[in-house]
Amino acid sequence: MKNLDSNLCFRFRDARREAGLSQQSLAMEIGCNQSAISMFEKGDPTKLSGEMVEKLARKFGIDLTAPNPHPVSTEAIIERHSGYCPNPSCPSHTRYTVDGEAFFRPNREETDPVGGKYCAVCGEVLLRRCTHCGAKLHPGAVCSMCGKPYVC
Repeated sequence: MKNLDSNLCFRFRDARREAGLSQQSLAMEIGCNQSAISMFEKGDPTKLSGEMVEKLARKFGIDLTAPNPHPVSTEAIIERHSGYCPNPSCPSHTRYTVDGEAFFRPNREETDPVGGKYCAVCGEVLLRRCTHCGAKLHPGAVCSMCGKPYVC
């Protein structure tokens, strides 16, 4: 649906999560692909037809004509990009080897494009701090405070 505000897409994502539904189960229920739901929830309103969006609106009680009460600024979205997926088999990670030891570099832009709670690629709960020492995250595969890898 081309004329839909991308912030409204985020409201649908939040409503689905609050209802305890997976993207796959919702897709099966309304008759579309899980990947379309995923791209729609990332803010691309063109990935679902108007009919599908209306089904979602009825299901979650979202008024498509009402203005978004909490618009999300681009700065707020970028600021919240701090989660990483702890799942070593998540396809978003880049695997590399240093001195024979394997490391996984988390792709935080791909796994957490909107500052969500779950990995946008595999659905795992995202972590926001180093699990070993609790330090804030930084780009890379290893914590700068304790030297432990983020993903094992």
